Amino acid sequence: MTAAAPRETAWPSPEEAALRHKTATMCRMLALQGLIGMFGHVSIRVPGTNRVLLTPGAGSDKLSIRAEDIFVFDLGGEILHHPGTDKPHEIPLEWRIHTQIHRDRPEAMCVAHLHARHAVLLGIAGRAIVPVFQHGAFLKSGVPTWNNPRLVVRDEQAASLSQALGGSIAAQMRGHGVVVAAKSAEIAFFACTFLEENARKQYEAQAFGGAVPLTEAEAEDCAKGSLNDRLFRLLWEYYARKADAGTQIAGPPAL
Repeated sequence: MTAAAPRETAWPSPEEAALRHKTATMCRMLALQGLIGMFGHVSIRVPGTNRVLLTPGAGSDKLSIRAEDIFVFDLGGEILHHPGTDKPHEIPLEWRIHTQIHRDRPEAMCVAHLHARHAVLLGIAGRAIVPVFQHGAFLKSGVPTWNNPRLVVRDEQAASLSQALGGSIAAQMRGHGVVVAAKSAEIAFFACTFLEENARKQYEAQAFGGAVPLTEAEAEDCAKGSLNDRLFRLLWEYYARKADAGTQIAGPPAL
């Protein structure tokens, strides 16, 4: 499959217009956290359609992305809407990550590809990400690894990555990044935020002899307290306010 030239000129429906805004907001939120930067992107699928809303690729300022900057792909990889002139660098090079996972996981309405520093470091070191604190308990089912450091630029690579992800909420991409898939943007943002926070704590604990993973029972109990719509909403609104205000979150820049 290859991304084709844009062909759509109609105004989006009110639902899609709101989701384009949401996609752009999540992009800015992830950029403020340092989870995406020059590279990395996020997508939201329009419910009941084959339309995938996707943020721009390399060279775009992720901190300033707005609804009018969002691409629209279909599940087959055709660009239905291009937000500007057709410059190849503006199209996310790894758009197949999103179209493939949205095809394979129809319940996953949001997909994010991150270059999160500590999650990537653990992957480079060959260390599995395991839950080590309360808000990392959602990782109790494990974080599989796609054992391939290459860019996802071919259909077979996207299919292999999606297969490695399976039904998990996240997967490491060794020597490259992370992919997250969830049934809503709010849950995906929660997963992006605390996957990296868990990876950071796990990494930093190596200075003291290594992190102590949560037991299965501890992870189950902690997940009951942290995986809920109230926290998803509070976390989203907290960072959305910062994104709208342009408040930079402390942390290393992402590429």
